[in-house]
Amino acid sequence: MKTNYWIATAVVVFIVGILFGYAIWGPRAARLAEAEKELSASQAQTAELRKKVTDTEANLGKVMNEKLSMEKDMAEMKDATEKASRTKRR
Repeated sequence: MKTNYWIATAVVVFIVGILFGYAIWGPRAARLAEAEKELSASQAQTAELRKKVTDTEANLGKVMNEKLSMEKDMAEMKDATEKASRTKRR
């Protein structure tokens, strides 16, 4: 009779332990998959944004170089026209 008592107690403790473990870790395990999906989606968006920023920076660099070249050309043209107008006056 004592053996049956301890076997029944062990079975009850085992079942309660399984239920308690599921109550703690079961919902978290379900949320973990959702969190991983959200994380991978966020990482994909971050990678896309980084690529866009890099492309924008590259385009901005090209535009700045073109602007500087145009400003230099304008300054040279202004100097050339001033020299030409000076030579005409003489």
